[in-house]
Amino acid sequence: MSDNLSVEFVCSVLCQIKEMVSGGKRKISFIWHGGEPLLWGIENYKQVFEFIKSEFCNSEIKNSIQCNLSLMNDEYIELFKQYDVKVGFSLDGPKEMNDSQRVFADGGGTFNAIMDKLELCRSRGLNVGCVTVCSRNFIGKIKQFYQFMNELQLGLKLNPLFITGEAINVKDKYGITAKDYAEIMIELFDLMMDDSNNHVEEDNLLEMASAVATGISGHCMFGNNCQGQFIAIAPTGDVMPCGRFCDNDLFRYSYGNLHYETLADILPRIKQSETYKRAEYIAQSDCVRCKWYHICHGGCLHDGFLASGDFKHKTFLCPSYKRIFSHIETRLKEKRII
Repeated sequence: MSDNLSVEFVCSVLCQIKEMVSGGKRKISFIWHGGEPLLWGIENYKQVFEFIKSEFCNSEIKNSIQCNLSLMNDEYIELFKQYDVKVGFSLDGPKEMNDSQRVFADGGGTFNAIMDKLELCRSRGLNVGCVTVCSRNFIGKIKQFYQFMNELQLGLKLNPLFITGEAINVKDKYGITAKDYAEIMIELFDLMMDDSNNHVEEDNLLEMASAVATGISGHCMFGNNCQGQFIAIAPTGDVMPCGRFCDNDLFRYSYGNLHYETLADILPRIKQSETYKRAEYIAQSDCVRCKWYHICHGGCLHDGFLASGDFKHKTFLCPSYKRIFSHIETRLKEKRII
């Protein structure tokens, strides 16, 4: 969030979105992300959420926000409950694991502060889930991580450390390989699967298991073409392929800027872009001969870009996904789920 992102600007963009989806009941998801999005201020969110409620009354709307909980207070909690905003936060496991890689500006660990705010949210009846960055610190510690999350009964998404932005500076210390990621996710899946008292729902594994069982993938990272249904709007006003591209080094991939053009002017450019054509490139590659192509489609657009610097290649996590999908299939057959 930034000073460029005024309430007036946001509402003008929302009006354009409303105009483009008018004529029928639509499902629309708004994801408020950062940086730290709560820095934008509670008064701004009050105005915007009320605007969405009044202007999109004929659509099915979902709001979610991803924050670090450090600024969470009673007023924010009541606001998110009032407008049914799904809240995610960042937590990288028990204290030792979290504080080894997630710190405040002064170098102090964030664990105690996060746990205090998590308790506050729960005491006020606000359900929250977390995003965890899976780094080299997780190798050999997945059982410890699982037991901690299970005791908290906390839903989560475990993402590998993506080597982009500031993470480039710490890749040698924290980065993991595709092999590491596969082994971590397989061990976590088995712990979840074999524990009769499991209270952990890991979003990526649930999505992969669902896709293996049904043959249908709904997650953006496995969709046939995420650019047909998802865009990101940066604080600068730039319309980007997704939130992962909202990085200073990647604004060359902007479809256009809403401070100077309308959404109606910008969106038609998407289908002419290399990002959109990426689905065609993958469909003409060796990926189509893979057993899992129908539920993977080459994986995340941004992951492929990180590995190759262009939009013609599959995700660098391809070996991981093949192993994870195959393992999940074996376990679901063992349990006679499929």
